[in-house]
Amino acid sequence: MSMFLITLVSATNIGIFKQNTEMQITNFCSTGDCTYANLTSIILPSGTVNYLNEFMTQTENDFNYTYTPTQIGTYTFKTCSNPEGASVCESDTFEVTPNGFINNIGFYIMWIILSLGIIYFGYKFEDYWIVILGGFSLVLFGLYVLFYGIVGLKDPVYTWGVGIITLMLGAYFGVRASLEQLE
Repeated sequence: MSMFLITLVSATNIGIFKQNTEMQITNFCSTGDCTYANLTSIILPSGTVNYLNEFMTQTENDFNYTYTPTQIGTYTFKTCSNPEGASVCESDTFEVTPNGFINNIGFYIMWIILSLGIIYFGYKFEDYWIVILGGFSLVLFGLYVLFYGIVGLKDPVYTWGVGIITLMLGAYFGVRASLEQLE
């Protein structure tokens, strides 16, 4: 008989969140008469299932649970509550990226092209202050990658590698242009 009382709803995506930052998992009680809500499980991007069965904190008509995602990728979580006395379980998803954004590869490409373009024109017109500016732009891009990562690269080792190489490349162009300016 309990199988007929439990209904499963198709998964919806609740948003995109930043890795290693607290977020709220929410269960909305549409009728407003839920007496409880539990976060029963979370499926990590690696496929590991964490069975939690944790009570969610009630605030008016919704229930919240604070969670800190550590892996990059898609999480699936299941919550159960009792609107109008019937047990209802829902399954939802959310995305986790290094910086809380998704599909911004164009931003990275634009920044690299702009920085290298500034460096190229600085050398072409023999204006080393412009080359220093382009090198500084690459340094800032390297720092951005080190702090926020690259969306799409799940391995932090590759992200750090790209960040450090870009940082050092920018430093090289900046120091080289400074020495040329001094001569």
